[in-house]
Amino acid sequence: MLNITSVLGLLNLSVFLKSHIFLLPVLYLFYSASGITLGDFFLLQGLSSLTCLLLDVPMGYIADRVSKKKILICSGLVLILRFLLLYLWPTKPVIFLGEFLYAFVIVSFVGTGDSYIYELLKTQNKTTAMLKRYGRLYFWISLGTSISSLSGAWLFNAYGADKVILLTILFATVSTVLLFFIPDIQGTEKKLDSLGEKYVSLFKSVKIALKKKEFVNLISYSAFLTATYQIFMWSMQPVMKLAMVPVALFGVIFFLNHISRASGSFFAHSILKRISLEKLGWVTYFGFILSFFAMMWAASISNATFAIILLCFVCLMITLQVTWLISAIARIHDISTTKNRALCASVNSMAGRLLTAICLIMSKFILDGNTMQFNLLIFLLLFLPSAYILRRFNDANAN
Repeated sequence: MLNITSVLGLLNLSVFLKSHIFLLPVLYLFYSASGITLGDFFLLQGLSSLTCLLLDVPMGYIADRVSKKKILICSGLVLILRFLLLYLWPTKPVIFLGEFLYAFVIVSFVGTGDSYIYELLKTQNKTTAMLKRYGRLYFWISLGTSISSLSGAWLFNAYGADKVILLTILFATVSTVLLFFIPDIQGTEKKLDSLGEKYVSLFKSVKIALKKKEFVNLISYSAFLTATYQIFMWSMQPVMKLAMVPVALFGVIFFLNHISRASGSFFAHSILKRISLEKLGWVTYFGFILSFFAMMWAASISNATFAIILLCFVCLMITLQVTWLISAIARIHDISTTKNRALCASVNSMAGRLLTAICLIMSKFILDGNTMQFNLLIFLLLFLPSAYILRRFNDANAN
């Protein structure tokens, strides 16, 4: 009989090591040294988000038919390939290719890892432990990302990009080797949908969602918050560079960003006991408006200490954003039927990715010839109309 605890211990260790992307907190600095402009940097992230969106359904289809263990190993091998290419040829075309490869890494892990855990638990009728095991998996991912965020910027500043990339390859290699020692779990579904049927189900869920005002409001505002968060996150490194923040401290801000997201998830239930989802929506709305001004202010000064304080405020507002998103997903589950609950949640996720891709790709064309402050101002103006969604949300609940 399989020892579930041992298997999941190996999987958790694997994802913990895999999440050590030491270059992440200084990615802009590395890319700019290789000829990537500020506009290109945002374009890369937008194309990556769009690739994730396009690969989402096909990858789910493949994962249902191919061994999930093999998909996870493939994800690890592609991650190694990405950083090996960056180490050997840190050129603009390779950087673009690397972002597409990383999009594959993300999509091939998300969903597949969760499904592997569920199928493993199902072999011993322990699926009731899914929430606990799922939470632990993402705890180890968050912990690995936080540690690499803190140490990555310091390592980059002290030893340079090449050694940081080699260290990342080492961690990814050990992570992938560990996956060879987990068992291959076969799915127990009797009938699997074809790829065409999956798209048909998805389009049906979109139609269902669009017919319900509350669905539309929840999904629309969630998409606004998700896209705005991505604008903030990918703006932090260029803003810190403009504010002359020491490179070693880049990791501290990225660490705080991840801690904020983890705190928003952890305290979501407690916060919603004290404030309604509708009121929290308005708090995030005004908090994000202030965050836009804080980001623009930080980009306009050459005071590292004050810039860090302003970015810490933005991280605090991100805590509330994550709380709202998690609570909105819970509301979507509550008002969905058993038959379309998972697909409606997928529609919510895909809407966020689509708007994120559009906004980040737009940044390329705004930033070519303009400042970071101007880019942030444009997205502040685009974010303001989301108040209309919150008004509709309140009116729908009033009725």
